[in-house]
Amino acid sequence: MAYKIVWTKQAINGFDKVVSYLIENWTEKELREFISETDRFFEILAQFPEILQRTATKENVRRGPINKLTVITYRLKRVTKQIEIISFRSARQKPLKRYPPL
Repeated sequence: MAYKIVWTKQAINGFDKVVSYLIENWTEKELREFISETDRFFEILAQFPEILQRTATKENVRRGPINKLTVITYRLKRVTKQIEIISFRSARQKPLKRYPPL
């Protein structure tokens, strides 16, 4: 059974920032390809929630690249079968020092 993907406000803001940058600096075709690639990634993640590497500090938090330019951090909630997207950011940004509370 696939996990349900939910987004934190912080992750939504991060996604919006990435898309805004792409709108300003990339072509419409490249933007569509990015969104399509991101959608495909989340479809795979819902089926295989442990696909990315676990963080060293928290067993239920995972982090990794969606593509060369984008990194996500998410919390795996096995009991409720949810994947909570904590952070969505450009790989060129500084990583989070702390995660939002559980």
